[in-house]
Amino acid sequence: MPTRITPMDVKAFASHEIYRKGEQIYENQLVKHRFMTHYGLHATVRGEGNYRVEMIVDGEQLFGRCNCRAGSGPCEHQVATLLAWLNESATFISYQDLRKAIRNKDKNALIDILLNLIEIFPELSQFFITAPGVDLTRSVREEVADIFDLPLSQKIDPNEVMKPCQILLVRAKFLRNEGNWHLARTMLFEILNRSLALIEREQTTRPFRENFLIELADDFEDLGLNDPDFEQHREDIKRETLELLDHDSAELEGVFLDRLKKQLGLIQNEGQV
Repeated sequence: MPTRITPMDVKAFASHEIYRKGEQIYENQLVKHRFMTHYGLHATVRGEGNYRVEMIVDGEQLFGRCNCRAGSGPCEHQVATLLAWLNESATFISYQDLRKAIRNKDKNALIDILLNLIEIFPELSQFFITAPGVDLTRSVREEVADIFDLPLSQKIDPNEVMKPCQILLVRAKFLRNEGNWHLARTMLFEILNRSLALIEREQTTRPFRENFLIELADDFEDLGLNDPDFEQHREDIKRETLELLDHDSAELEGVFLDRLKKQLGLIQNEGQV
């Protein structure tokens, strides 16, 4: 729980101008859907659009993310979220309380909620069932392709591809927890591979959120290394690893996959592939 945040911490987090804008947003009651995890805060801040804010508390330090143009830099939406926590911490729903409330719900009520959500977001159905005869690996690749397959002449805002990828990334965790490591890894590979290709083609209007690709690479590496059927999937993992590292943008974005290279026997003298 991020209890160590003080008013001075918030003022030091951003410039005076950004702080004043954030203060106005907070005072106008535009910080919605407040949620707290064991490491930080989440909220939706209304403005020209609905901005998704995540604040991470690491010891005495604050790190923020927002899908506005500031990205991972301090912005008024992050400041507004911090001010909401400082002044109204009780309005933030905790992960523990939410989990407890869900567990206490009637099973049929939860089923109805899920079905209603799936009517609005059909892609959620993939968490529970797939059509008979569907090739799941091919289906995953096509889902990612639908997000990234845009005209080469079109410049892309990274947020516009990151947002629809969020459900896929949650599905990857779900698949891993169900023991389908291969499919979860394929999903991450496709997202990471296509993201690196966008950067390589200079097709993005601005950089991806800080550490987004590094985090993807770390998760891809963990799925490869910890796959109980690693030897069975070795050639697929090797092909994917080499394809990712073949991008000129990989090293620039911090995608090294050194642990996976070592496990695959790709590191020779002095750590060279």
